Amino acid sequence: MSDLQKSMGGTVGTFVALSTILGSGMMILPGTSYHELGRSVWIPWTIAALSVVPLLYCYAWLGRRHPSASGVAHYAEIALGPSAGRAAGMSATFALVTGIPGTAVTGGRYAAQFSGVGSLTWIFPVLVLAGATAVARVGTNVSGRLQVTLILCLFAVVLLTAAAAVAVHGPKAPATALPPIGRIGGVLTAVYVAFTGWETVAFTFEEHKQPHLIPRIFAASYLIVVTLYALVLAGLFAAVSSHDDALDSAPLLLLAQRAFGGLGRPVTLLLVLAPITANVFASVLALSRLVFGLARSGYLPAPLSRVRARDRNPVTAVLAVGAVLTLIAVTASTGLVPFESLFIVSGGIYFVLYGIGAASFARLAEPRAATRAVTVLCAVTVTAVTLLAGPPMWLCWFLFAAVFAAAALHRRSRTRDPAAAGPPPAPRPAADHQRSPR
Repeated sequence: MSDLQKSMGGTVGTFVALSTILGSGMMILPGTSYHELGRSVWIPWTIAALSVVPLLYCYAWLGRRHPSASGVAHYAEIALGPSAGRAAGMSATFALVTGIPGTAVTGGRYAAQFSGVGSLTWIFPVLVLAGATAVARVGTNVSGRLQVTLILCLFAVVLLTAAAAVAVHGPKAPATALPPIGRIGGVLTAVYVAFTGWETVAFTFEEHKQPHLIPRIFAASYLIVVTLYALVLAGLFAAVSSHDDALDSAPLLLLAQRAFGGLGRPVTLLLVLAPITANVFASVLALSRLVFGLARSGYLPAPLSRVRARDRNPVTAVLAVGAVLTLIAVTASTGLVPFESLFIVSGGIYFVLYGIGAASFARLAEPRAATRAVTVLCAVTVTAVTLLAGPPMWLCWFLFAAVFAAAALHRRSRTRDPAAAGPPPAPRPAADHQRSPR
């Protein structure tokens, strides 16, 4: 058993967080929501951005006090018991195993559309996943520096594109009319995906040199994410009609063409490929850490917990993750696996994990007035989004409950049969036993 090397500083940690959060949602969500609600779309975006703050507070608190490669699985285990920890870990693994290939295939579809080379639909996902695996195998520092570069480029391009669109077409203020509540609810459920990903960032916390900086990393990445989406929406308000049907398929292309004319297509390609590449690189790194943590806890095969001696990098987990993700991406890009289902399942489970993290915070934090207030806000958010999202979200909660029940039954059967249980597991690293006093 071994800890991971603590090599990640605050700046790199912030950009890794941004890379994990900014993915394929940036390509489409501003356009589809604007097409649905026009310049009133700021209402659900604002609600989503504000309501996610208590959930982020929970993960920042947990990450600072309980940094572990297992992330939410570790939080759930020490707060809610081993069965909850195992269910959270398996659910998180399933979410990432479906979401990362979906993001890579999205990049392949854009690359194929923009170049006219149809084979890029599967070649791009294979290349970007191979690159992400190779970089994660080298180490966290190299991966982090690459993500800093990609996110800085993305921020610069978004800022220039939005500023050019507003300068050419003139600014347009958001609408003040309130759309029907039902339409706001449907859009709110969709745009909430733009504010998921921080639970994935938690899988890298064991490698932070200064865990006390984690709340600042969350705050900085949150403000940057909100700013980027606000810039995109401001550009769309200024330059694109909300009635344009192309908003549902290529909103960034519309925005870039209205801002830069003939240069719109290459600018759009950069707008698309930079966040997708950064997201895949960061997510592969995070998933490899989760797999390592689950194997170290005895939930996955023990060889996946091996680390390289010179830098304590879990290269076995990295290679296994890369191989599985590439296989899924190829099957999804060729139509053997329904592409849309990858995002439906992944997005729903991400939100379930938010709820599990909030429940873990409520159990572990000291019972003060602030703790109770954050817990209530989280409960209201999770309940409201679950009800608004409908059957797809309910299915994800059902899947979590099913995994939890199976884990509980398995644990109970092993407890009743000491011979089947085998020798006790080896002790975990010290980081996995930290717990705040109540």
